[in-house]
Amino acid sequence: MRLVVPYLGTPRPADLRLIRLADFLGVGADSVPLEKQAGGDAKYLCDVFPTEGSCLVVNPKVIQEWIGEHQLSDFVSSLVSRFSYVLVHAPCPDRFDDSLIAALSKGEFQSVRRIDSVGVYEVAIDSRDICGAFSGLSFGPTNPANDLVFSSGGTKPAVEKLISISGEAFMARMKWKKAEILFLGSVDVADLSREVGDAPLTDYFSQILPAAMALKHIFGRECWNPGEHHASIIVDDPLLRRKYGFLDFEFLLSLMKQHNFHTEIAFIPRNFRRSSKRMTRMFRENADNFALCFHGNDHLSAEFASTNTALLDTMLQIAERRMNHHRMLTGVECDRVMVFPQGNFSVEAMSALRSRNFDAAVNTVSHPKGKASCLTIAELAQPAVVRYGGFPLFLRKDSQHTQSQDIAFNLFFGRPVLVVEHHHVFQHPEILTEVVTRINSMKPKVNWSRLASAVANSTLSRLESDGTHSVRAYSGTVQVVNKSTSIERFVVEWTQRHGDRVEKVLVNGKSHLNFETDDIGTRIRLDLAPGRHTISLLNQLTDVPIRSLGFRWSFKAFMRRRLSEARDNYLSKNPQVLAAAQILQKRFLH
Repeated sequence: MRLVVPYLGTPRPADLRLIRLADFLGVGADSVPLEKQAGGDAKYLCDVFPTEGSCLVVNPKVIQEWIGEHQLSDFVSSLVSRFSYVLVHAPCPDRFDDSLIAALSKGEFQSVRRIDSVGVYEVAIDSRDICGAFSGLSFGPTNPANDLVFSSGGTKPAVEKLISISGEAFMARMKWKKAEILFLGSVDVADLSREVGDAPLTDYFSQILPAAMALKHIFGRECWNPGEHHASIIVDDPLLRRKYGFLDFEFLLSLMKQHNFHTEIAFIPRNFRRSSKRMTRMFRENADNFALCFHGNDHLSAEFASTNTALLDTMLQIAERRMNHHRMLTGVECDRVMVFPQGNFSVEAMSALRSRNFDAAVNTVSHPKGKASCLTIAELAQPAVVRYGGFPLFLRKDSQHTQSQDIAFNLFFGRPVLVVEHHHVFQHPEILTEVVTRINSMKPKVNWSRLASAVANSTLSRLESDGTHSVRAYSGTVQVVNKSTSIERFVVEWTQRHGDRVEKVLVNGKSHLNFETDDIGTRIRLDLAPGRHTISLLNQLTDVPIRSLGFRWSFKAFMRRRLSEARDNYLSKNPQVLAAAQILQKRFLH
């Protein structure tokens, strides 16, 4: 099935941006020129759009220019008889658009009008088949410069309101003859290359999500769709002792079992000799609830903001050796996922992580230290950011900044829901359990898992016309699932892994030499049996002798950790003393 976008002269900007969005989602689109002299002729319409089962895009201004003020009845009749789907977008509050919308809705909508004031979007609770996790949510603010509503004039509920503003339809659908018609009240579609920085994409909700929802609903498995939905709570810094600051591990375990969630400890490798046997036994016995990942090496605030590649490689090798030793001492595995101390990193650090075969990085900050690069809408509307050294950066937020609409956005585009906290959240654990409850209620089948599983399952897949399953991989190790009962063909691709020296690809732990690497990325073609398969992309390691980081570095790291632990375990319970200690720490250890 194709998206058919008619135009006269040159395509309109809103239509071009809709085509770009369709391409981003994996939908094939055809721009079809119209002949002015054929204006609205039904036979011509059938000739110029010969393929049944397509989705026709109706931009009212294109239709007005083509058929003028008349022949609306014949035009609409031809549409609903020929097309499986009709997508109406980019309306304007004027007489022709009112007439066209009324004709397409069989009089259910009488006019198109601007919203009177800033309000909220109200997503119908029974709209999950189109709106997904946004179903039932109310949030805002709306965008008066972009948002129009369709004023209802009918008495029968022939049109289903999917998204409303002040009770009137902003997005709606109805069925007429063989066609399903979707109405979008957005004046424009967002430019996916627009830089938005750290602004939540829900600020651009009306220019992205309704059109994306409609396209995914229409094209289904032909679109890029998330593989599985994963979530994890990440707690930074603590030692594996029964208590750390306000964190009591036994209490946390009871919370996880009561509220059904998973906690990943961002563990500082310097502490590899300091874990208690009692806590590591708890981790081993409750592997479905607890896991570890790397949190820097020594946890100096800017250690991975360095641009010195030799230093970065040395720190990573030291961190790996420490965590390997920790595993031998405790039996607790550590995910090959890096959480940067204080959120500070460099592009060179991302490249170093890739070359050391880490799976991914997870961070609150979306850009390298000292480089306030602004991410685009397209970069944020996918599971991970890959612009930095071609290595995946998965983003996270703390509980108080994880809003319901942000959760829904992540689920819609396949981003894992990663929530970061520190020990002090356990002063008021209801802050944490409240966000967990919201995640579970919005996506009852969300997979709470360790970070290695969360990033490995954050893939996008689509079904090609020949039956091949195309998979976009982000993490260095990915999980691919064949849900059928027979062998299926899969193509798995990693993109933008610049400068890789790919040594091999492992499929379920065995080397698979049939892969391709070029300037675009690395891809592998596989015939997979039913079930879950683990595929890993490995670069050729270039270990160099580890040099000492020096006495001054080690002393600074030692003092920083001890002072930080004193702050967390003792001073945090006395705000005045804590404030004075933080001033001293910044003065002497930064």
